Amino acid sequence: MRHIYILCMTILLLSACNGMMNNENSSSEKAFVLPDNATRVIITGYLFIPGEADSMPGNFLIDLGADNLYLDSVYFHENNLTYENTFFANISGIGNTLKRIIVIRDSVNFTFKGYNFKTDIVPVLDLKPIGGDYVDGLLGVRYFMDKSLEINYEHQYIIIHSGINTVDLTNYQSIKLKRIDNYICAPITMKANGIEINGHFIIDTGYPVSSITSAASKVHNLETVISHKIEYYTDYGGIGGESASYDFIIDSVLISDFSLSNVNMSFSIDSAGIMAEGDYLGIIGNDILRRFDVIFDFANLNLYLKPNKIYTKPFVFDRLGFTYVDRFRTKGGWIVTGLTVNGFAEKQGLKIDDKIISVNNISVEDIEYTTQDSFFLNTNRISMVVEDSSGRKTLKFKLKPLL
Repeated sequence: MRHIYILCMTILLLSACNGMMNNENSSSEKAFVLPDNATRVIITGYLFIPGEADSMPGNFLIDLGADNLYLDSVYFHENNLTYENTFFANISGIGNTLKRIIVIRDSVNFTFKGYNFKTDIVPVLDLKPIGGDYVDGLLGVRYFMDKSLEINYEHQYIIIHSGINTVDLTNYQSIKLKRIDNYICAPITMKANGIEINGHFIIDTGYPVSSITSAASKVHNLETVISHKIEYYTDYGGIGGESASYDFIIDSVLISDFSLSNVNMSFSIDSAGIMAEGDYLGIIGNDILRRFDVIFDFANLNLYLKPNKIYTKPFVFDRLGFTYVDRFRTKGGWIVTGLTVNGFAEKQGLKIDDKIISVNNISVEDIEYTTQDSFFLNTNRISMVVEDSSGRKTLKFKLKPLL
């Protein structure tokens, strides 16, 4: 399924006051021995590590499109985290609006597997409506700035190296990164319908998919050039709320000497926010990064890539026609967050904020978070019990590639 986006938020201070992947498992995975210095991660479309913020355990998304530590508001309140010094701020992210939040001015101590990160100016955000109950916070790039971060998508672990000199770079290819608007960006070339889009794209592990900004799409007239596309809209596109885009299949994506064909892509039609415009052309997310072994050398601004076992595996396009987040623990079901225009789900009456209770006679409570993507792979029809303000109803529709 397509996922909802979480991306870096820009803080605009208002006033200070006292009180802001599918798993690609195989038989070889069972025989794999995790390196001693590795930290196991859970990969769905996001990368999660278990950690603690001031001794309170949670699941934290590694988001290299974010700059610092961010806490989810439900996690913050349920754990009774209190601080003497806070202030209010407005933030923007993906989406068209600003959000008013609380920001912790005091130091917050974040730890995971023996690593420690002490920081202040920590925003408290409503992350669960965007990413589901599993998201308790984000860990951004500031923690890793004097280190090298190795991400192994195939075997689902990360290693934090003290520097690039301690890393075995055999068979890796180096790509020079560039900082643009505080984001880490790489030179990318995309080709579609005879046009070429060439420039820097944000490289972001907190972004499950890949997309082109509204500004870049207008420059290349993609809305006209790309005839085979579908429109998607959401009220939960990111911290900025409402967001919309067109999904399509791009001919090729070139990253240095690596070339990927028939790649799932979207181009934004947002009028504001991170995906509207910038000196970057878009975002490369985990759907592309997961095809490589990845090493970020932050100190020298280099990216190292080595193809893994799924490098040549064909991209699979969305069949659901809707997006949701798992809010069973806090809301009692999966909450619909976005829809494909004229998709089977929308035509059957599914709406944003509907609560999905069961799918094919299985309660969503019994469908594990890490298996939800694969749950839909082996069926061509679904029957869902859905609840809205008027009561419960059953929706039935086909599943087939939307493009």
